[in-house]
Amino acid sequence: MHQALPPYTVRESRRAKHVRFQVSVPDGLVVVIPEGFDRRRIPELIDGKRRWIERALKTVEEQRAVRGPLDERPEAIELQAIGRTWRLDWRETPLRRIAVHDVEPGVLLMAGPIGDREEWKTALRRWLIERGREHLIPWTERLETNLGVSHSRISIRCQKTRWGSYSTKTGRINLNAQLLFLPKHLAQFVMLHELCHVTYPDHSVQFWDLVRQTEPETDRLRMELRAAWRYVPAWVMHPYRPAM
Repeated sequence: MHQALPPYTVRESRRAKHVRFQVSVPDGLVVVIPEGFDRRRIPELIDGKRRWIERALKTVEEQRAVRGPLDERPEAIELQAIGRTWRLDWRETPLRRIAVHDVEPGVLLMAGPIGDREEWKTALRRWLIERGREHLIPWTERLETNLGVSHSRISIRCQKTRWGSYSTKTGRINLNAQLLFLPKHLAQFVMLHELCHVTYPDHSVQFWDLVRQTEPETDRLRMELRAAWRYVPAWVMHPYRPAM
């Protein structure tokens, strides 16, 4: 008797070259297929990756328990990396879009259509990205000075699958605004990691030697970083996608 497959949804992608499995807190298991792929093959493919999928779904359930309900408006936001917490004051107003105001130290006024889930999440993501520009960019620039490296610019995004990245084409470092939710030592480790890519734009032995010279606790921090998504609240809707 065949074991029942876990619930899943299918997404067709023009850019997909092959079938991919994604597991996220908001979406559960998503099977991404190329255009024209025979969907009748999907159950067999899921069965072949059953052990990986089950581990990923278990991690998602643990994250849901830690991070709270996806659609519940937060009462407070804690950004561990910079040691700051804000209380949120929600007020329904006739505004078409939600406006976020720092009305006093440690208090954010969320004014507008607060019953619109996607609207308030979008507003908070915008606010989070601004805090990233305010804090993560100068933080990285200070580390850059200490390391004696140079790049073109730093971008702050709410990335879906990475804490950070480095582009060899543009010399740009991209940092995830969600780093602000992490403990300070983990956020800084990601910045150091990306700055080391300026010297070695790969994951060669030389690259990791440089990272370890910069941060002696690299191996421990890499392990700790694997579970760091648990610090990110559910409303950010950051997908958990373990590498296959």
